[in-house]
Amino acid sequence: MLDVRNVAVRYGQALAVRGVSLRAETGSWIAIVGPNGAGKTSLARAICGLVPHQGTIAIAGEDISKLPAWERQRRGIGYVPEGRQLFGAMSVEENLRVGAFSRAGAEVRRGLDEAFALFPRLAERRMQAAATLSGGEQQMLALARALMDRPNLLLVDEISWGLMPLLVAQVFERLAALNADGLTIVQIEQNAHEVLRRATHAYVMAAGVCVFDGPAKSVARDPRVLESYIG
Repeated sequence: MLDVRNVAVRYGQALAVRGVSLRAETGSWIAIVGPNGAGKTSLARAICGLVPHQGTIAIAGEDISKLPAWERQRRGIGYVPEGRQLFGAMSVEENLRVGAFSRAGAEVRRGLDEAFALFPRLAERRMQAAATLSGGEQQMLALARALMDRPNLLLVDEISWGLMPLLVAQVFERLAALNADGLTIVQIEQNAHEVLRRATHAYVMAAGVCVFDGPAKSVARDPRVLESYIG
């Protein structure tokens, strides 16, 4: 589903990502973990086409490295960005419609129905401004917006950030259900223990490079990883 080869991201003279490669097979759940400043978010933004990058990024065998962000979304990438990045003055429904900008009217209506079925709380707040939602509700909205375009690959960046433990568990259960339905997930997550418990494969990043990868459960038990990169 996703094939990233030798990707590098530079901000001026600073090299944030240095030659990272990873793969996500169809239906897999990939975890990307590591300390703050490791380059994880820069890698996610490169995959989505939001920052210039070197290297090759392919979706379902198609090289999308030169495509702009909106064309990458059309190729099946859904993105839940770090910090949610909702349109605060717009309503819940308006935010969801933004996520389906490339869809026809009937598909948008179906997407709304599916979003409200997945997150009934959002249906109750349909016309409420996104900025007035609780942190958990905003995270639900960010996830639902990413699903509106019916992606084949969901890229999730720090979805548990700022949430109470009960809400974290609920969000992970939603992701688990989506993955069980066949959605490929690539998740960047500070809550390493929770994501490694659920993911199929994991990559550990530090200082802009991938320092370790393997089956998620093996990574979760590796003393080198625990001591140096996860804790």
